[in-house]
Parts: sequence; structure tokens; C-alpha cells
Amino acid sequence: MFKWLNSIFYNRGMESIAVNQAYNSIIVWVKYIKMYVLGSDEAGGLVMARRGMRLCEKIAGALSGFVEVNLTQHVRNLWNQVNNKIKHSGMVINRHTYYYISNGDFLANPERSLREAQALEKNA
Repeated sequence: MFKWLNSIFYNRGMESIAVNQAYNSIIVWVKYIKMYVLGSDEAGGLVMARRGMRLCEKIAGALSGFVEVNLTQHVRNLWNQVNNKIKHSGMVINRHTYYYISNGDFLANPERSLREAQALEKNA
């Protein structure tokens, strides 16, 4: 399929760019859905387009206090830390949870967030 798309792009004078997909979903949910009030598919397209333009996806300001910043490491390391903290928080049950929690609350107070997650799970 990839060869087929590349041949179509080449025939039409367009360039195809392969981008690294690592942490796209977490970037979509943590950063762009709330920032621009986009759907998940639109925000995913935005992240992929920004990666194709070689733009850097920095950590949202609300989350920067929860990760260890090391300027010598790549920004993917920061997204990995955010991803791990969100997984271990217990607050994010499924992707729809991102719509009604604020970006930093469940990381700042994990005990309260765990109680809220359990309450949401009972109501679902």
C-alpha cells in the first residue's frame, strides 16, 4: 500500500514524508483536543501534519511541573514520562475521560483522582 501511495504522489509531483508516530495519541489527548476543541481524528491529523513539517511538540505548561526536565534529552522522553504518569494515575479509564478532566488535576492529587475514577467507573 505504501509503495502504491508513493507512486501516486510521485506521478502528481508530491512528496511523501514518513514521520515517527511515537506518542501521537497522548499528544492529541493531552494537548490539542482541549486547546483547539477538536475531535480526536482532527487533532490526530494536526499532530501528524506538524510532525511532517518537523515542528517540535513541547509539553503543555500545565504538565511541565510533573516531569523531570533534562535539556540534553529529546522531547520524546518528556512525553514518555507524561504517558507513564497518566497510566499509573488510574484516572484515565478510556479515551473519553480526557474530555472531562483538567490537564494537571489527576497528577497533582492522585488519591482524590483515584476516588473520582472509581466513582466514574461505577456510573459508566
